[in-house]
Amino acid sequence: MDPGLSAAADRVFSEVLSEFAFLFGDPVTAKELPRLEGRAYLARLPFHGSVTGHVALAVPEGLALQIAANTLGIEAADPEVSRKAEDALKEVASVMGGHLAASLAGAAGAVELSPPHLVALEPAEWERLSADPETQCYAVNEQPVLLRVELKRGGATT
Repeated sequence: MDPGLSAAADRVFSEVLSEFAFLFGDPVTAKELPRLEGRAYLARLPFHGSVTGHVALAVPEGLALQIAANTLGIEAADPEVSRKAEDALKEVASVMGGHLAASLAGAAGAVELSPPHLVALEPAEWERLSADPETQCYAVNEQPVLLRVELKRGGATT
């Protein structure tokens, strides 16, 4: 990944995660990534305009529940948490994508965000993403998180 894009993605990831979900993550290598336990989700937010691409955020189900509890300001044991976990994860991806797209577009650039998509992530796909050098890996509360930013420039994806 382009070092400038990687640094911008890392900054936005850290800021949004801490300010929006009250969680903190540390960048790690794919080999240092905590082991995935259970199910995982992938939230993907496309954007287009002066910059075009998408942000993809993959988290284990347990972390999606923590994100929901923190963003809703309720206890993790509240039944509302499991009902809202997927929406909370999509919202975090939207906020990250919006901040990153705006940062990349600059003051004069206009960027439109598409609605985020959420899918269950198969273990084989998690492994493929975590091993890809274009994926940024994080440890958040001893749980693995994958972040991938792809930009399209002149028809090519970076």
